[in-house]
Amino acid sequence: MGTAVNIADDKDRIGAFRMVGNLYFVGTYKASSHLIDTGDGLILLDTGYAETADVILESMDKLGFDIRDVKYIIHSHGHRDHTGGTAKLVALSGAKTFIHEADLRYLSNDPALSFVPDVFVRDGDIIRLGNTEILCLETPGHTAGTLSFFFDLEEKGRVYRAGTFGGAGTNQLKKPFLWDRGLSLLLRGQFLESIERLKKEHVDVFIGNHSWQNDTRGNYEKSLTCEENPFIDDTRWRAFLEKSEQKMLRIMREESRTQFINYAHRGASEYAPENTLLSFNLGVFMGANGIETDVHLTKDGVPVLFHDDTLKRVTGEEGSIEDYTYEELRKFRVVKGELADRIVKLEDFLEHMSFRDMLFAIELKAEGTAQPVADLVRAYHLEKKVVITSFKYEELCRMCEYAPELRKGYLAKTVTEELLADMRVRGIDEICPIAKSVTAEQVEQWHRQGFNVRAWGVKDEELMKQVYDAGADGMTVNFPDKLAAYICQCEASAE
Repeated sequence: MGTAVNIADDKDRIGAFRMVGNLYFVGTYKASSHLIDTGDGLILLDTGYAETADVILESMDKLGFDIRDVKYIIHSHGHRDHTGGTAKLVALSGAKTFIHEADLRYLSNDPALSFVPDVFVRDGDIIRLGNTEILCLETPGHTAGTLSFFFDLEEKGRVYRAGTFGGAGTNQLKKPFLWDRGLSLLLRGQFLESIERLKKEHVDVFIGNHSWQNDTRGNYEKSLTCEENPFIDDTRWRAFLEKSEQKMLRIMREESRTQFINYAHRGASEYAPENTLLSFNLGVFMGANGIETDVHLTKDGVPVLFHDDTLKRVTGEEGSIEDYTYEELRKFRVVKGELADRIVKLEDFLEHMSFRDMLFAIELKAEGTAQPVADLVRAYHLEKKVVITSFKYEELCRMCEYAPELRKGYLAKTVTEELLADMRVRGIDEICPIAKSVTAEQVEQWHRQGFNVRAWGVKDEELMKQVYDAGADGMTVNFPDKLAAYICQCEASAE
């Protein structure tokens, strides 16, 4: 294989060396970069962090390569640990840069680090230079624009297929990371679908997108004493893919327990007048970490919290919310036994509840509610704490168009593959099935597609336990105290 060139003595440095055929490692432990000598110029795969550029330059020099011979710089995705050194290397080489258009959002605004891509890569594109053809496959998940690369290498008269999974990291697919950055949970489903696609590719030489993925350092050290090249091993690719798949599924299962949302349905509506501040506050007191409520519009266009199409059941009054102005509705009372409270404006609810460390599920009950609800959520800067739901799919789709940044869930009486496919296209990443249809097998299937699973229609404690035990991510209940107690019981039993 030849001798590696040790270019540094700190723990992040591995050294520069030839891996297989005309493929060389020129990166660091934290940020892999690979160089391909095509005979008609050099191709660089990823550039690491900003500081990695100097490591790459030193590595190339030690290996006898000139930065001015780099013709193409191809990026697996847009994160800074793969693009940070590009601007400096482009300035020195004049190389063309390649990336997927979906990852433009990640490119730095820092003038010292920014670059303008020359080519947007699409699924199935083949990048050719000299004796090398690189097949580019879209494998979204880690980012929306992640690309994986495949090309041939020749060593000792034999041809080997090299491959790299462009984004195998799962920490960036955990709920807090995605929600904090306004990214869809559907990326998790895309990640698992990408793994299934990559399993169909034969790979003899697994190239780590990060050095620990293929044990770059360990295999280099083996190469110094081994007669056979340790980087050539057609079992590592599939083993890594299966490990990545199981890691993602494990994260989703664990999060369904550690981040389960006990939504007080219209507040603690079994004990207090529904959709009132009294009911919401009681739900919090009983251990809910989420509040679910419903929105209608008054005659004068004010969003208020009310479930039914008519006033009769909970107020005893005639007509509907849409028949009255908000000021007229103020004289009515929502009643539960001996308790009564006022009809609440959505704005008052947000003002009173938004400081709490919990999630809010706001259901659109009527046409025309999407825009005023979104405007209030934005006004109170609650984009990261609200999920918009509805049984009215068309109204939910209007919300997708008007406020794409808001999380959304569809309250489905029947779940079909056609429905799920359309939800994925529109970016609706929470499926809300009726509780009696929720099983462990169904939840895993929905999780594999990337959906958050929150059940509705929990009528009794047995159904409540069924949904929780099936691994759902949340449910709406009229009795949040009973659900909180059951969760504590399950956690105690698991210890």
